Amino acid sequence: MKHLILIFGFIFFSSATYANSNSCHRNRGALDVGSGSTKALAAVIDVCEAKIVKVLFEERLPLAFNEALEKSSDGTIPVSIVKDAIPQMKLLVVKMREIESIEISGVATSVFRVAKNGSAVASEISKALKIPLKVISQEEEARLGFLAARSKLPKDSSEKLVVWDIGGGSMQMYAREGKSEKIYRGDLASVTFKNLILRKLQFKDPTTVSSPNPIGLQKENAIQLAKNHAYLNVPKYFKDSAKTSTWVGVGGVLSLSVQRQAASGGSEFTAEQAEQALSEGSKKTNDMLMGDYKNTDVSNIALVLGYMKALGISKVQTVQVSLGEGVLFMN
Repeated sequence: MKHLILIFGFIFFSSATYANSNSCHRNRGALDVGSGSTKALAAVIDVCEAKIVKVLFEERLPLAFNEALEKSSDGTIPVSIVKDAIPQMKLLVVKMREIESIEISGVATSVFRVAKNGSAVASEISKALKIPLKVISQEEEARLGFLAARSKLPKDSSEKLVVWDIGGGSMQMYAREGKSEKIYRGDLASVTFKNLILRKLQFKDPTTVSSPNPIGLQKENAIQLAKNHAYLNVPKYFKDSAKTSTWVGVGGVLSLSVQRQAASGGSEFTAEQAEQALSEGSKKTNDMLMGDYKNTDVSNIALVLGYMKALGISKVQTVQVSLGEGVLFMN
């Protein structure tokens, strides 16, 4: 009898422990409506540990809102791209809603802050998808990028981290020192840098020409454009801490575009690898490149390499996350 009591006691204790651990679990979905792509993510998360337990659904769409804005003559996001994008985003939400007890929310980033009708377009998307969609500030975008990266890194990591995020229309750097936040809010990013090359180096009109490829002999000048921007705009904190920090690249430009070209299949790349990738990529026309982001793939390397050279960053560790990971933990 005593043994039975012990067995039942053990079973009860084990069940209670399991229930308590599961009480921290939530099914949540996030929609990250970015300047160059829209990402959907659904996952089981542990709200107690601020960690993703299991990814249930993940998909990315090449919706070029920022490219459309850059070509716009009146500083607005064209109605045509919104009408085309909403049905595609609806499909993402439908797929996430197939998951039991899921809570879905979304954020809209740079292009919706800059466009004259950005807030109205975000509201239109929110109503069409029937989910809350918040246009976030650049500070919030940097913070979410940091949270997303931390969700994939060891919790007990004592390394001094700088999370670097480059999107279609903005760039962020984020670090923490105790309770103090250090944030760089930049305006040079994937699409804006590509258009800068077209205007300043190739003397072409970005409203009529979409690609600078092949960049060719202008690659060194492209690197210099990025270096000059970094010298003039990046705060002293990031310049001083560049060589003593672990730089973690998130977002499509760093963790997908440059990582794939500089060290395919890896989770980090060096300045030397980026330089070699740019040397090879600068010779390629659009017909020789693959994927949905060929217009910016090569110029992305020049942008990142210019910043690495200006700040003295020898290596970038990459984590394949989007703001969606951060959004999952917002509620």
